[in-house]
Amino acid sequence: MSSSVRIGFQGKFSHRQFFEELLSPWAVSFTDLEQAEAVITYDCEVKCNNKSIVVPHESLDFKKWVRQQNLQLTKNHRKLIQTDISERACLAIQPQEFYDYTPLQTAGNEELSKTEFLLNDQLLLLKVDIVKEFESIVNPALYGKPSKTYSLLTGLPIRYDTAPRRLRNLILHSRKDGRDINYGEKLPLDALRFVLVRAIERLLEKNLVRKKWKGASNCCLITHDIDTEQGLHRANSVRKLEEKYNLQSAWYIPTKHYPLNCAMVRELANHGEVGVHGAKHSGNLTRLSGQRLFSQLWEAKQRLEKISNCTIHGFRSPLLQHSSMLLEQLKRSGYAYDTSIPTWEPRHPQTMSPFGIGTVFPLHLHGLTEIPVSIIQDHQLLYVLGLKPKETLSQWLSFMNLVREIGGCSVLLSHPEYKLFDAENLCLYEEFLNAATADKKSWFTIPRNILGCLDISSLAE
Repeated sequence: MSSSVRIGFQGKFSHRQFFEELLSPWAVSFTDLEQAEAVITYDCEVKCNNKSIVVPHESLDFKKWVRQQNLQLTKNHRKLIQTDISERACLAIQPQEFYDYTPLQTAGNEELSKTEFLLNDQLLLLKVDIVKEFESIVNPALYGKPSKTYSLLTGLPIRYDTAPRRLRNLILHSRKDGRDINYGEKLPLDALRFVLVRAIERLLEKNLVRKKWKGASNCCLITHDIDTEQGLHRANSVRKLEEKYNLQSAWYIPTKHYPLNCAMVRELANHGEVGVHGAKHSGNLTRLSGQRLFSQLWEAKQRLEKISNCTIHGFRSPLLQHSSMLLEQLKRSGYAYDTSIPTWEPRHPQTMSPFGIGTVFPLHLHGLTEIPVSIIQDHQLLYVLGLKPKETLSQWLSFMNLVREIGGCSVLLSHPEYKLFDAENLCLYEEFLNAATADKKSWFTIPRNILGCLDISSLAE
């Protein structure tokens, strides 16, 4: 079995956690400086006793240290940089600041790398502030302020879904063509991962080993949100179609939004997983106080456990609402994971603009596992971008191919009551399932099964 690379860290422990999170898909262990094969230094004095990667930051001490290395430091804003992940795919990130280094006395050798500067065989300087960029990507998902339109619609005394669905879709409709989405430019957090990994590999002159998903190179979760009673009645036919391909799905159900047929819910739970989709499919979860939110989440979990006769592990919020408060109260309420934050959406309801957390890997946020919705959901493709069902399924396959190249987790989100599952379109969905499952390197499973599975014990021989 392949051993992990030992990494040391110089800097604050709170900063080290960012690097641990980014490197979590690889066989990397953080250890004491004396035992480390390479040391990452951030916002502290650089001590070059080991092979070291220096991450830039804004302090005067860092700038002074750069000058001591006979380098001239320049900064560029909003420069798009790309990093290769395979022969067939690359990711892009546009950092807030890009640091470049120029030797004061050149020896005729030009540094060609876009993301790092190799000073010598012991010392490598990154050109991106990993911590600052991580925070700039993740913090809007945790602490971002909802748009005025969203606040207005969800702050009314009546539920937002009282308005006709056609009107709601019109509000969200985007005029941008959804057929030419460059998904590699929508994953900045994963681009940041590969910037860091490529730097370590270059310094150590060896490749880092990727962890496996229970022996597979990538993972796929098929999930459904059952927003209406019609969707619950349709769910059984969708389930049977998926079972033809030995697939299990996760079904997220609001507990008080419509009458629940206990037998149907238990049937879904026995052939996959059920999770909570709020109580009344409300759009105001992020407006509630911590105690009210806790009470609602806890009660919904208890109710669905009683109806389904099984333990509830997961939650997905209506409209994919998200906030730090929501994650904290989910943890307090006993949930094991949340899957409410999109990797990227062209017009997310909460922001009324393009938005996403930029990764296709699970994250650990506020003590909870967050499983991003990594494949653009059916509602966004069908009703926001106006694609036809066949075009939507084709886009799904395209997005999944990129996630497979990255080695991440494809999370599909669809709604049984939408036109993707109208009788005339079920054959298209079956064609999609046939094409998706043709890749035998993918692990198709349900969300609760991936918790903690991406570890060193699952490395390939």
